[in-house]
Amino acid sequence: MLRRLANFVVDILTWPLRVAENRRVLGALCELDDRGLADIGLTRQDLRDVTALPFGADPSLALAERAEEREQHARRARGAAKVRLPIAAE
Repeated sequence: MLRRLANFVVDILTWPLRVAENRRVLGALCELDDRGLADIGLTRQDLRDVTALPFGADPSLALAERAEEREQHARRARGAAKVRLPIAAE
């Protein structure tokens, strides 16, 4: 019980630092051009979308999820493009 209370107090005290770090990282991502964002699997719209998250929420989780979804979609598309034609028997 005491440990839970201590963790709660630590979370409350470090919350402003986490918010400031999230804002700093989001600001750095906003400075990337579209090509740089595409290299890490993101778009400008992804950055706009995470600004709608509740204040204090960690946007990195949502951004990582978006990038992973795009990567999986690209892998499936590449796999579908590799259609193998049967070799004609002589």
